Amino acid sequence: MKHLFCSAALLLSMNLFAGTPARTILLYPNGAPDSNGYTAADEYVKNETKIYQIAEPRLDIYRPDIAPKGIILSIPGGGYSFVSSGNEGIKVADFFVPRGYIVAVLKYRLPNGHENIPLHDALQAMRILRDSAAVWHTPDAAVGVMGFSAGGHLAASLLTHYTDSITRPDYGVLVYPVISMDSTLTHRGSCRQLLGDNPTDEQRIYWSCDKQVTSATPPCLIVGCQDDPTVPITNSIRFYEALTAHNVPSSLLIVPYGKHGWGFSRQFPDRDRIDQAITAFVTGRPSETLASQQKRQRDWAKFNRYAQTNDELKARKSKVSVIFYGNSITQNWYKMRPSFFLSHGFLGRGISGQTSAEMLVRFRQDVIDLRPKTVVILCGINDIAQNNGTISIEHIMGNIISMCELAKKHHIRPVLCSVLPARSFRWNPYVSDAPEQIRELNTLIRNYAHTHHIPYVDYYSAMVDSDGGLRSGLSGDEVHPNDAGYDIMEPIILKTLKLK
Repeated sequence: MKHLFCSAALLLSMNLFAGTPARTILLYPNGAPDSNGYTAADEYVKNETKIYQIAEPRLDIYRPDIAPKGIILSIPGGGYSFVSSGNEGIKVADFFVPRGYIVAVLKYRLPNGHENIPLHDALQAMRILRDSAAVWHTPDAAVGVMGFSAGGHLAASLLTHYTDSITRPDYGVLVYPVISMDSTLTHRGSCRQLLGDNPTDEQRIYWSCDKQVTSATPPCLIVGCQDDPTVPITNSIRFYEALTAHNVPSSLLIVPYGKHGWGFSRQFPDRDRIDQAITAFVTGRPSETLASQQKRQRDWAKFNRYAQTNDELKARKSKVSVIFYGNSITQNWYKMRPSFFLSHGFLGRGISGQTSAEMLVRFRQDVIDLRPKTVVILCGINDIAQNNGTISIEHIMGNIISMCELAKKHHIRPVLCSVLPARSFRWNPYVSDAPEQIRELNTLIRNYAHTHHIPYVDYYSAMVDSDGGLRSGLSGDEVHPNDAGYDIMEPIILKTLKLK
């Protein structure tokens, strides 16, 4: 069983229990951007659930039959020398799926001399789970992380070294975790596997999670046993003390007996007490999520996203020449390459994840009221990805036509862009015909633009490969352009706008 996957796009439909995930998602379908020195052929499994030398990190997804209450990222331990996917992964799913939670078991790459590799995988797992939440009908559900032993260290690293709101877990549950790399209390095997035989003081501090806590660290529950012979319970105490010092809402449960490595399998006198504490903590998260959901429902189209800057522009009576109006492709464009916008006086009004319907209802606020001369409209990809459920190509086109008609009514020149190529969507693998739908929608957009004398910007032809996806090297996730992708797009739009 050395080769668990034979295709980067592998998604397996399976039964839920007996250790069988509903499906498996590779973290990097096109290959990871960094390497731990192993190849797929190096991987092997010992004692059925201990996985060694992982080169293709992945998420095993276990789903309930009812509407999910939330998502748990489970990170098994193994001293950073293997991943113990049984009692600290599969058994977590057996416990929480019947309680209504999606459980995603992370099979992460081991360091093998590359200390950042496991954290890179945990961050990527959070991105995928956030992207998938809407498709799983849990757009406002909390995404928590639960880690065990060395997996607890990786979970604590994620809680303290997340990079943005997407990769920040909503809460953490740490079970007999390794926390510190201090030589006096660390788990030496985990420290050696992560940092080598002679780590520097800087490395020890950076990877000692108790020293990385801030007031922005998510709420945590820490659980352990006083008689743990493997990871000193002082690790748990140190992390709890750091959390309370920074006023992070947290709880610590230490029971006298139980030792180490029990996960969600082995029974001991305080087992029920621990299960009750973890269940109460996890199920207590939805109260926060409900508030978030209610807030989002009041602003479902994200009218507030640009409201303040729009008001400032109007107050200054700023003249706007061109507005780029779209989704994450437009949003990322401005974030990644602000000089392109600023040097030409362009304004970006992209919002990640938005469909044509959401763009249509905010068109007045984010376009018409700013009185630009031109609006460049790029949308449709999230409709095809079913971000808000299924929608016909004709209805997507109807929303685009409505935006054009509104623009013309207010003496704004519309410019229509082709939808960019995409082979599939990592957040919704159930869409199996994305290239065909994109081609069909682009045909409608092009024909409408030609009939109504609207400029048509053909990014698609310049970026598509033989399979209908983005050409190699133009994207990191097969959907969103990278710098190389925007290098192609910019001269095309400038030529259309007659600025080059």
